[in-house]
Formats: sequence, structure tokens, C-alpha cells
Amino acid sequence: MWPMIFRARLSPSFRFPAILRHARLRAGGVVALVLLLASVAASAQTGGYTVEVSGAGELTGLLDDFLEVRRRAADPAIDADELTRLATAAPAQVRELLATEGYFSPMVTQEVLTGGERPRVRLTVDPGTVTRIGSVEVRFAGAIAQGDGNDAARMARLRRQWQLASGAVFRQEGWDEAKSALLKDLLARDYPAARIAQSAAVIDPVGHLAALTIDVDSGPTFTFGALQVRGLNRYPQSRIDRLNPVVPGERYSQDRLNELQARLQDSGYFKSVIATIDADPAQPNAVPVHVDVNENERRRLQLGGGFSTDTGPRLQAKLLDRNFLSRDWRLDSELRIDRGTPLLAAEVTLPALENNWTPSVAGRFERTDISGEVSDKVRNDARLTSPDRNNERVVGVSFLAERQRINDADANNRHALIATHTYTRRRVDNLLDPRRGYVAALELGLGVRGVLTEQSLARVVGRVTWLEPWTRNWTTVLRAQVGQVFGASRQTVPGDLLFRTGGDQTVRGYGYNSLGVAENNAIVGGRVLAVFSAELVYQFTPQWGAAVFNDAGNAADTWRDLKLVMGTGVGARWRSPIGPVNLDLAFAHETRQPRLHFSIGYGF
Repeated sequence: MWPMIFRARLSPSFRFPAILRHARLRAGGVVALVLLLASVAASAQTGGYTVEVSGAGELTGLLDDFLEVRRRAADPAIDADELTRLATAAPAQVRELLATEGYFSPMVTQEVLTGGERPRVRLTVDPGTVTRIGSVEVRFAGAIAQGDGNDAARMARLRRQWQLASGAVFRQEGWDEAKSALLKDLLARDYPAARIAQSAAVIDPVGHLAALTIDVDSGPTFTFGALQVRGLNRYPQSRIDRLNPVVPGERYSQDRLNELQARLQDSGYFKSVIATIDADPAQPNAVPVHVDVNENERRRLQLGGGFSTDTGPRLQAKLLDRNFLSRDWRLDSELRIDRGTPLLAAEVTLPALENNWTPSVAGRFERTDISGEVSDKVRNDARLTSPDRNNERVVGVSFLAERQRINDADANNRHALIATHTYTRRRVDNLLDPRRGYVAALELGLGVRGVLTEQSLARVVGRVTWLEPWTRNWTTVLRAQVGQVFGASRQTVPGDLLFRTGGDQTVRGYGYNSLGVAENNAIVGGRVLAVFSAELVYQFTPQWGAAVFNDAGNAADTWRDLKLVMGTGVGARWRSPIGPVNLDLAFAHETRQPRLHFSIGYGF
């Protein structure tokens, strides 16, 4: 039984039969097990050795992480011969490691000291003078070097953007990253067969300078051909053709492939989409675009539950019909019941028009009970959405009607018919899980008195989210949102057009939509809004990270009345297959209370 539940690494001096004889071990004997554990502990205490590194300064951590003699110091199985081998090999390893940080002439000595309880390996390091970049020469070959003025300008830009400037410390990591960034620019547009033909870093040990040369072969200029679709069974290829932004004959662009992939993925007809080409330098013209799709089913009913730190537990049912009324329309409907916002909603999306804009109509009924305000809301929308996700435009018209009740006050009925236009500019490296770039949007709304609107109004909202990785592990996330309703008074504007804030992805530390205008012991929407957020994320691994953040924001009737409140906290980050998952603990400066928040993705 014992070998199944206890395993120990034994040193060469350990004698299992002697302990058996000494303890008169019987099967299951407790005394024998105690003696066995004590002997193993004694062996672990006397085994191994220590390593002392001096003179390395800030480079000590690098040596601690990668020197073999350091990593094996706690191994009780190391004998004298193996320790001698490790100590002898250490100086060469030190020189290799320091060279990656720009130190090519270090002085390293080692000695093994056997006096005392445990052997000691002493390494004395003098890194010497760090090597800096003296000259950089980037040379181009292939079609880019034989092209027009645009290619000449592109080569000049790439040389200007080269990441390792003259005078900077030469490090292997920076050298590799700079070459990768140079090549990535060419691969992303026009030259998918580009390669680094040759690169060299010639080190002058006397002058402590590095001369860098890079030869880049762009290969030929590629152009797109026709689509070749695989995996279609339920749906006709015309559905893909209507959404295809790739024009045969245009020059290759990875952004074009990403846009095609995103459009098809967003259509809802496909579980997965992969768009690729064969980058064969021998056949660069009219290259077929391979589109591999995995289709979704025509109809799906989902029943389930969930939990939100904003609205608590919920039950929901979703019905999706991709051939609604046998008209090739897509129906998305939802019934949701939770603590404060039961919802019934449906949206019908029609096939794309000849200009690739997509029409849709939607309707919803929702009851909200938040911070003392109870509202029954009806909203109907008709929209046209442009096909370009990177520069998305949505134009439409919306009718909103609401019955508002605040504690014991009389009900207030409000309604409005508004025309809307929203422009969203996306410049991120990945639409689902962005790590660099920004998303900015501007939303405009206009309602005219007498046309199902009590008072003329205009509504403007701007918002932006910016992600900037400063190093491989550190990323800054900045958010801002500003809005205002002009013209109409708060009492005549439906609540969905007014502003409230607070919650998981706005001002953390405060309850969902708990920040706004105080009225009759309740919180209601205001005519102006401002929210700002700064967050610093550190990635421990590619999937896991931690964050510190500070949010500030509020809503009010006028800018003079607006008082920003703050929330500060820490959080955990997980890059899941469905996007960033955030768990935050925030402290509200106004209420002096902590609050837990859970969300997926980035706000705004």
C-alpha cells in the first residue's frame, strides 16, 4: 500500500534494507513510515550544494534562472564528479547568457569550496563593457526593390521604423524582435512569401560596437484570385459571395483576408471560418483564396442560466432560426429573467443588399428596477449596417416608449422617434481578443418635436478604448466615454437615451447603473456623461495576468453638476477562447466599500 501513496527521491547514501532491519517493518507499520520520512528528510538536508554569484549586478537574475549549476543546486543526488562538471561548465554558460544582453567580453572565474556543511560553488563575474549598436544596414531585394515610388517610400519607412537605433544596447531578444517586425510588415501586405535572406551582427570587441546587416527578399508581388470555398452543405455560396470584400486582381493583404473571415464569422451562419492563400513564389498572380467553413445548424434552441455581478442570477431561452419564414432571414430571439431586468427581444436580419449593406429590424420589451427607478420600456429599431468591420457604419431609425415610476411618484410616460448614425473605427490586431490598437466610436441621434417626439433633441456619444503593450508582459488599457443630450429636458427623454453608469465595465466599485441623477430617493438617467479608466496589466503567462486600475465617472443633468467619483482596485485576467475574462475587486472612494466584478471582453 505505501508505494502507492508515498514517493521519495533517495540519495546514494540511503539504505532501505538497513531501515527495514532497524525498524522491524511490518506491512502497514506506522513506526516504519515515520522512520522512513525522517531518514528522507535528513538526506535532503545534507544533500545538494550552494551557489554564490558576485559581481553580476542586475544580471544576477538572468544567471539564477538559466545556469545549470544554479538550477540543480538542491538536487541531493549530485555527487562530487557531477558537481565538478557543473562548476567547470558554468563560466562558458555565463558568457553565453551575458552575450544575449550585449556583454561579449566578460571575465568569469569559478571555484568549488568543500569546507562546511555543504559544498559551495563560487562564481565571480565581471561583465565588462556593454556592446552598443554602431551601424545598421537594411537591404532589400525582390519585387519591392524593383517597384514603383510607393515601394521606394515603403522601404524608406521600414528603415525609419527599424526598432534598434544606433547607440542602443545590443541584445539578442531585441535583435530577433526587430527582424520579426520588419518581416511581418512585408508578409501582411503585398509580399506573403517574403523572407530574411541573411542577417549578421558583427561584434567589435575592442570598440564594443555591433554592426548589423539584414538582407530581406520580398519575393514577388501577389494578387488575389477567385474564392474556392470548402465545407458548404446547408447554404449556397452566394451567401459568401455577397459578403466577400476581396476583389480579384487586387494586391494581397492579410487585412483583406481577416475582414473576409470576420464578415463570414459575424454572419452567424458558420461555426468557424479560415481564409488562406498558397504563398508559392512561382505562382504569385491571381492566387485562389481558400475559404474553409464549418456551418452552423439552421435552427437552435438554447436554455440556460448564468450569473452577473451587475444583475445577479438569470434564466434565459434563446431561439435562433437561420431560415425564418423560409425566406433566408435570420431570427435571433431571447427571453431573459433576472433580478432586475427581465427582457423579451427579437431581431430579424435580412440578406445583404447589392452594396453589401445588411438590413435588420428589432424589437424588445424590458422592465428595469434599478436604484429606486422602475421602468417598462419598448424599443423598435430598423437599421442598415455596412460590411466593413474596421470602418463600420450603422444608420437607422428607432422608436422608444417608456413608463417610468420613481418610488411613490406618479408614472411618467415618455416617447421619442430618432434617426441615428454610428461610426465605429477598429484598429486592433485581433477583433475577438485584441492586444494592441484602439476602437473608437461616434454615435449621433436626432429627434424632431411633433414626429412622435415630445421635444426636439439631439444626442451625441463618443467612446474609445486603447490598448498599448509597452513590453512583452506589460499592457496599458485606457478607456473614455463622453455623451450629452441637447435640447429636451430629462423628464421628456426616454431613459435609454439618457445616461447612467457604474458596473463591471464602466466605473468599477459601484453597482450596475447606480451612478446618475438623484431624484425622489432614486437614481435616474442624466443628460451628460463622462467616464475615464486607466488599467495596467501584467501577463505572468500568455494566458494569465494581473491588473491594477482606476476608474472615474458619473452622469448628471449639466456639466456644472457633474462630479466624478472614483473606483480603484486589482484584478485577475485570463485569455480564454472567447476573449479576455476579467475578475476585479474594486474599492469605491465615494461609498468606502469594496465590490467584486466579473466581465468578458473590453468595455465600450
